[in-house]
Formats: sequence, C-alpha cells, structure tokens
Amino acid sequence: MSQSVRKRRGSGRTTLHDVAELASVSAMTVSRYFNNKDSVGSDMQERIRAAIEQTGYVRNVFAGSLASARGRSIGMVIPHISGGVYAETIQAVTDTLRPFGYQLLLASSNYSTEEEEAAVRAFIGWAPAAIILTGQKRSRKTTELLANAHIPVVETWAHKARPQHIQVGFSNPAVGRDSTRYLYERGYRRIVFVHPQRPDDVGANDRASGYEAAMRELDLTPVTFRPKSEVLLDAGMEAFQTLTSGRKPAEAIIFPNDNLAAGALLHGLRQKIEIPQTCAVMGFGDLSIADKLVPSLTTVRPPRYEMGKIAALRVIELLRALEEDMPTDTIERDTLLSYEIVQRESA
Repeated sequence: MSQSVRKRRGSGRTTLHDVAELASVSAMTVSRYFNNKDSVGSDMQERIRAAIEQTGYVRNVFAGSLASARGRSIGMVIPHISGGVYAETIQAVTDTLRPFGYQLLLASSNYSTEEEEAAVRAFIGWAPAAIILTGQKRSRKTTELLANAHIPVVETWAHKARPQHIQVGFSNPAVGRDSTRYLYERGYRRIVFVHPQRPDDVGANDRASGYEAAMRELDLTPVTFRPKSEVLLDAGMEAFQTLTSGRKPAEAIIFPNDNLAAGALLHGLRQKIEIPQTCAVMGFGDLSIADKLVPSLTTVRPPRYEMGKIAALRVIELLRALEEDMPTDTIERDTLLSYEIVQRESA
C-alpha cells in the first residue's frame, strides 16, 4: 500500500476520509470498522488496519459524538471503588464492551443517592451511549434525568419486581434468608445480623430484611447490630467483641461483607478464640482473601462477572436496536441470576 495520503484542507491532520481513500473503501466502511470490526469483511479489515497504521490516524471520539449526538462511552456508577467486591463486574463490562468499540467511564456514588445523581448528571453532559447503574434505589431527580436523556439504562447488582429499567441481578433478600437458614440447619439459633456502617447500603439492608423474615419464619427473634467504627476491619472486630460477650452471646454472626467478617476472624485469631466453636462467622462477597483467612471464611459468592457481562450485552442489544430503528420489546428485561453459599471453616 504505497499511494500517498492527501491531507484535508491543509490542516496536516489525517482524517477518516484519508484512511478510506488509502484502503480503497468508503468512509462509511471505515466508520463501521471502528464501531464493530466484525461487521466488515476480513479483507477490508486488513486494508483498513494497514491504512491506519501507515497514516497514524487516531479517531476523534468526541467529534464523532458531536456528529451523532451519542458518544462511544458507557457510563457506570458503582457504590464504592475501594471495596473490591465490584471489581469483577467492572472488568466484565469492560471486556464485553471493548470488541464493540465502547469505553467504560466509571464513577462512585459512595452509597449516596445524591452523589449518584451528580455522577449521572455529569455522564449525561458527555453524551454517553448508555448508562449502567448499580442497585435500584434512585433519587427522583436521577429518575427524571435518565428519562429525559433518552438513552439505554441497565440496572445491576439487585433484583426487584416490576423494574423501571432492564435489570440484571440477584435477590438480596433471598441471600439474607438463605444465609440464615444455612446457619440454622447447622444448629445455630442465636443468629445476629450486623448492619453496615453506611445506612444507604441498600443491598445490605435488603439482606437484613431477608434475615429478619427468615428468623421469624423459624420462630426465632431477629437481632441486629450496627458498629460505631467506620474502619471496616475495626468494625468487624467491634461487632464480634460485643456480640460474643454478655449473658446471651451470639452463636453465629452474619456480616454484610467479607471485610467486616475478616475483622472478626483476625480478632479471633489474635485472641486465640476458637471459631466457629465459640461463634460462627459468615460474610458476603467471597473476596480473594476469604479462603486465605484463618479460619477460612464461609461466605456468599454473588455472580459478579456474569452480572457485568450480561448487563453490557443488554446495552449492546439496546444500542443495536436503536441504530437499526428496531423495537426493543424483544430484549430480555429481567435477568435473575443465582448466587452460591461457599462453605468453609468459619461456619
């Protein structure tokens, strides 16, 4: 491929049209190559790739978004970045979007509906192709912003009846019920649920409601506890210390996440307290540290990667339908995924 590239308007900047001319294809074909490489024949793919390499062309994504009123980015809001439990979901979304030419923009709501609203507002200002949200508790203003944006919205990490948007998730109340019944079947009766430090952690609160319902069904008295410490490991230690003392100590504790549960296990190890003989410990999340703790942590493994993958695929399906002016009512709106109780040494 030796023909020269003619610069447009003397700007010195190679354009998409220059790439198309060098590859002997139309500009529309080059655009399709960037949007979905598999939609272009293998021979044309190779010619376009060679032309891009020869010219050093870099696609101006923002300019493209101005022309189409929709960018090549997908906004995603998660409750917290540092916790680690959402990492696989984020990776799955990224892995799934990449072949279709979309980039992921990430924001944290810090378990706050107000901060989620601010993130959604900022994303919409950049004309994203779609938005993926975690959980299903929205502020009224966020709901209005999403409705007025007229872009695909997918909710994940939760499941409810009659969702407003497409949802891909699991039932947090069911996790709470199943965790309680798991401990009950192993002979534990004084089972306590530890609330997270953040009152707006809707998923954990839903698991607490499932725990309370199960305890009543089993004719047991539900007991909950909220640590004062804001440091996760310290909060877990505080909960374990408090709940295993007194006249009626807990026989088993359900923690809202593995980080708090790890604090309890580390305290037990330091104080030479036998777990689960003194008190069983159960977490949520199945973080990478869970099987390395002493004793190893019994926990619930949510479908982290699967949720991200399916949520991203739903976004792609919606975008394709919109681009081709096709109805979206054939796209699955409600995907309920299963989770797994991982039995280890702590319960």
